[in-house]
Amino acid sequence: MSRAADPRLSAADVAAVLDRFGGHDLLARGSVTVISLAAIRDRTGDRWPRRRADVWAYVERRLDEHLTFQDLAQRIGETDYLIAMTSEDGLAAQAVALKVLEEVLMHFLGEANPRDLKVTMVADLRGDEVLCTPLDPLALRRSRPVPRPAASAAPVAAKPAPPAVDPIEEKRRNPYVFRTGSGLSLRIDFAVETLVSLRHGVPAALRIEPTVTETRTGRVIPARAFARLSDADLATIDQATLDYAALYLPTVEGANAQALIAPVTFRTMAASKGRQALMATAPHELLKARLVIELVDAGDGAPAGRLIEVTGLLRTVCRGVFARVQPGPGDISHLRGARLIGVTLDAGDLPADESRQAAQMLDFGKQARGLAPTLAVQGLGAAVMFDVAKTAGLTHAALRSAPVTAATPALAS
Repeated sequence: MSRAADPRLSAADVAAVLDRFGGHDLLARGSVTVISLAAIRDRTGDRWPRRRADVWAYVERRLDEHLTFQDLAQRIGETDYLIAMTSEDGLAAQAVALKVLEEVLMHFLGEANPRDLKVTMVADLRGDEVLCTPLDPLALRRSRPVPRPAASAAPVAAKPAPPAVDPIEEKRRNPYVFRTGSGLSLRIDFAVETLVSLRHGVPAALRIEPTVTETRTGRVIPARAFARLSDADLATIDQATLDYAALYLPTVEGANAQALIAPVTFRTMAASKGRQALMATAPHELLKARLVIELVDAGDGAPAGRLIEVTGLLRTVCRGVFARVQPGPGDISHLRGARLIGVTLDAGDLPADESRQAAQMLDFGKQARGLAPTLAVQGLGAAVMFDVAKTAGLTHAALRSAPVTAATPALAS
């Protein structure tokens, strides 16, 4: 996409807004947008000076409806609003801006014609200039899930096809088979899932989901059982996961980029060799802009001080850190202070019965409240559970996807 200097914006003003969030990485994430009300001004004509206060007031109400306390919107000039989101990134943030503009145009003009949907992404600050990229409203509209016919407001979590990657490399890295230090043969099959924003109903991130099985018996080894494996075996699993995730990093570049979540173990990332392996996955700029690390065992009693230290080191390498917790009454307060951007629960660790799953999700919502901006449940078997997730106060959810390559039949653990 082409970038051009936008004369409406002052680099100093945009920088001041970004400084309120403690940094300018929101630009790299595609989370800063500008919406234009020029169509309303043009059609109002001479009445614009009398009508603009009403238009501004309505825009403020729409922004209050769609943004969270972590986000910021500021009017610049008479017809433009700068929106900076920390609660959503990339495509999801841009879809929110489009939704606000659509509702405003529908209210005042009775229609939201694509030619009037002027949404631009702030791409960079260069000297006194603000470089912006026009966004395609039709492409943003296509990113939205189709609403369910039921009365529920929860989005449909369709299972879209994974982004296209090099098929030869995909087959080379998936599945991955290796032998543990004790002689056990393990196979790792990878799936690609879509994390959906429950508030806005748009895809927010891609995530890699590894399934580890014993090749001889087909028995699945869940992440909660990784504690039985040696450090070397865990490092091998994590390296295979990062290598597979690297295939999808180049596909999430650009204005509509989504984050890519890679689940690895705290035990591996706590070691300098593990972090070095992470840094070797892709160029630093790409890791910093796109990759989110999900620590699958950080909720299993990792010392609070050590967790803060390791997550701090990881944040210098990647976009941010999620921590996965196990269901149940265990104390997860040690996660506070680690500056996590997300806390996750995996439905694979929950009972199969949906009513019991719902109870565990509600408990998780209470326990995790306030620990991170993103509270997510993944691995759900049906989109109807998105309603429960939303009721529990969670922000994101994902359905479980089958491995990209067919796996051998596995027995439940």
